[in-house]
Amino acid sequence: MLRKRSTLYKTGAGVLCAGLFYGFVLIPLGLRLPCLFYRFTGLRCPGCGVTDLCLALLHGQFLGALSYNWGLVLASPGLVWLVVRLWKNGACGKAEKAVSAALLVFLLAWGVLRNLLGI
Repeated sequence: MLRKRSTLYKTGAGVLCAGLFYGFVLIPLGLRLPCLFYRFTGLRCPGCGVTDLCLALLHGQFLGALSYNWGLVLASPGLVWLVVRLWKNGACGKAEKAVSAALLVFLLAWGVLRNLLGI
């Protein structure tokens, strides 16, 4: 169990470093990752705007971050709860499965609504 947690910490640190490198080095240089779903369909996916949302949060612009993807902001407490529970328990129980299903339905509905309403 200790080895598994050590690997989890190293993976998390790597993802955090990659995100900070992307946000503070690559984006100012004009190198951004495009949304492939948007590029091929012309529709915005449930995650479109997450890069700008994260950058706004990193720069302390909390209210501005809402405008990029408020559906993901609304889902974030459930996502954080789910990650913490999975990290602590190491397994997926009934509560985690229910929250995962609810988040999936919410994010899919958000993806459809944001395109229908032009949000």
